[in-house]
Amino acid sequence: MPKKPRYTCISNAGTDKTQHINTGTEHVAEPAQSSSDDEDYDPEADEVDSWDDYVDDLYAEEEVVPRNKSNGRKDMDYWNVVVSDDSITRTMSLSVKEAIVHPPSRKIILEFNEELQSIGQAAELLSGFLGNLGADFQHFPINEDNWKTMDKALKEHAYETIKRTFWYEEDDKEKIKRVMIQRLGKIWKEARNHLFHKVYDEEESFEVNAKRNPSGIDAQQWRWFLHYRLKESTKEMCRQNSQNRLKSLYTHTGGSKTTARLRDEEQRRISRGEIFIMTHKKRDGTWLNDDARVVGETIACIESQEFGPCPSKIIRNTPQSNPRVQIEEYQREIIELNELATEQKVEITELKAAVAEHKAAAAEHKAEAAEDKAKI
Repeated sequence: MPKKPRYTCISNAGTDKTQHINTGTEHVAEPAQSSSDDEDYDPEADEVDSWDDYVDDLYAEEEVVPRNKSNGRKDMDYWNVVVSDDSITRTMSLSVKEAIVHPPSRKIILEFNEELQSIGQAAELLSGFLGNLGADFQHFPINEDNWKTMDKALKEHAYETIKRTFWYEEDDKEKIKRVMIQRLGKIWKEARNHLFHKVYDEEESFEVNAKRNPSGIDAQQWRWFLHYRLKESTKEMCRQNSQNRLKSLYTHTGGSKTTARLRDEEQRRISRGEIFIMTHKKRDGTWLNDDARVVGETIACIESQEFGPCPSKIIRNTPQSNPRVQIEEYQREIIELNELATEQKVEITELKAAVAEHKAAAAEHKAEAAEDKAKI
């Protein structure tokens, strides 16, 4: 599993004797999903361009080739990638650390699919590379309200750092660049949220906590960050985000490959329905719960219908014949699809209501149990 950033609290932090060094990290992989209960969330910075981008952010995990020590313990995570070294192309097994300190003449070749999503093991190496870069608080200062207010020059410099390590053709609309910078923003937010909970001690005073700035982070920047995290507006935003996450209807099991990589290997598009089914089943093929089973079986039923999963595919795949007959067929089938979709929405709404009632009952039962325990 990816290793979290490691930060060291120093007893004389914040004094003139403090020596700030680079914040130590070991393969800080970019977060697959923001799971912290009170992450300072910025919805605009988290915008993605497609459903596949969203799913990849949820389920992206590294597929690695481990090099083992003699005792069988994993030493480091490695990826088999193609590199260009002085115009000579060859395959190498590289770790994130090796990618960071690569020679100037060497570049890792990064491939993209038609949707401009990175694929292959180079994409997984990129994930770890971005993880280290985004969690570097000497490059991206911790004392910012959110990713949108971060100095644009710092984002540009970070992107140039990526370009010095990875070779790829940029797109005209700069989608690749935009997505990479968004990913860095998510990593930065998750890293500083993790750091706050790791270092901040609620039982200590503000001044004591302010002097415990981790090595590699300026004392004044750390003090500013604590003020920001302890503001009522920030706390309220955190509480709201926590409540929003509790409204999630289903748990999921993310696979070890992104949808872009699955599509590249299987040479076909992975539909939304397939994604739901794949991520809501256990390893033995059984559903996570009855609610997931009902929705999954409904999705499978819809996608197995003769008329296909969506009107666009009907129109594209139907043989050309009498135009009037075609139009009538299209209209009838689209009406059927809309009716079916409406039925499924009603069922899903009912399921959500049932789950909400169950959660409320469970919370009430828990509160009663706590009261009984307090009386004893």
